[in-house]
Amino acid sequence: MRRGTIIMAVALVLAGVAQAQDERPVARTLDAFVELNPGLEHYGPMHEEWVPAMGVHWGAPGPHVTLGVGHDDQVVVIEVIYPEEIGWHPWFDQPEGEPMELGPMGMVYTQHIWITEPDSVVPDADPTFVPLTFDALAEVNPALAEYQRLSEYVPHMGYHYGMMGPGLVLAVSPEGEINAFELLFPAEQGHHPWFDQPEGEPMDMGPMGMMYTQHVYVVDPMSLP
Repeated sequence: MRRGTIIMAVALVLAGVAQAQDERPVARTLDAFVELNPGLEHYGPMHEEWVPAMGVHWGAPGPHVTLGVGHDDQVVVIEVIYPEEIGWHPWFDQPEGEPMELGPMGMVYTQHIWITEPDSVVPDADPTFVPLTFDALAEVNPALAEYQRLSEYVPHMGYHYGMMGPGLVLAVSPEGEINAFELLFPAEQGHHPWFDQPEGEPMDMGPMGMMYTQHVYVVDPMSLP
């Protein structure tokens, strides 16, 4: 009986931890993402058909962070699309040398980071959300196991986690919570209104050169230390 009581107590504690993670005020719907990230007002649906495990892709012409939107405008996955010419990296979705054909964009590689259980993304049903912590996302997105910390703490962002090469970067709190998803764009590729910096004002990122960035926050950045 005592052992059973201990097991039950542990289970309740773990359930409380999971609930606490879920109670963090994070964006889960398209409207909530746009409220936190005004640049997303330039986005629109990129197609009409439902893509299995992804819903409808929302984005804009030009390099950007794409959102997969499922039932009831709930954001289910974060994505980036790269032209084949950029080369292959092991955190991409496709095997090396096997890019996919994506209509007028030609042959591309992609990287998805699911923030829901992919199997739960179906029409006319709420998806199963994953707690927005690094460990929880790594369970659903195995490629994240290769991610490393790339920076010291950056105010109103967190620690940047990623890999050396093109890919989605995560801004992570000291507690391991996801604050934002980020992409870097070489300034010579041109400016777009959903970038963080004004046109003509890219950031000097040392060996990487002059860059524009796009952050997609899941929490209010001004609420972060």
